[in-house]
Amino acid sequence: MKELLSQDPEITVVASASNGLEAFELCREFKPDIVIMDVRMPECSGIDGTRLIKTHMPDIKVIMFTTFEDQDYITEAVKYGAEGYILKDSGQEHIRMVIKSVYKGYPVFHKKALDSMAQSISGSKTEKAEINLSPIEKEILRLVVEGRSNKQIGCVLGLSEGRVKNILSELFEKTNTRDRTQLAVFAVRNDLVD
Repeated sequence: MKELLSQDPEITVVASASNGLEAFELCREFKPDIVIMDVRMPECSGIDGTRLIKTHMPDIKVIMFTTFEDQDYITEAVKYGAEGYILKDSGQEHIRMVIKSVYKGYPVFHKKALDSMAQSISGSKTEKAEINLSPIEKEILRLVVEGRSNKQIGCVLGLSEGRVKNILSELFEKTNTRDRTQLAVFAVRNDLVD
């Protein structure tokens, strides 16, 4: 991972840790913008490391690096404040896109992780919310679930960034959500995206 990230001129790797506690200590020393945290590490897991980092340094963004089998861990990591996750078999471009999106403040989660989080939040299958969405709202919702930024959404749909923000505000109101992560979970839980 360090080698891959070092190839991108926009990304600087400042340290590497072998467990969650070491990651926490390195964060105190280097104050990075983003930590890529492996879920399964010896001694102090990535979940515990995430909890430590987000408790003491909430401005540092944490992206979990994991296999799909770690869904329960992902839900727990999100509970502690992780802003995204990358599957270990992801391509180089996808990994860079996730890092840059999270850096800009846009959480990125795989649709299946959102399914898992939605299940966890709802506790059980409940009735789906009935919300009438325009085609453009549905398309923006789909792109939010993919982890796209407002600028990327605007580019894909031919809309200004300001228009995208306005539509997102309307979506937050319609779905009674406060942020992009809640909106994405709501969309998946209610089958509003394919």
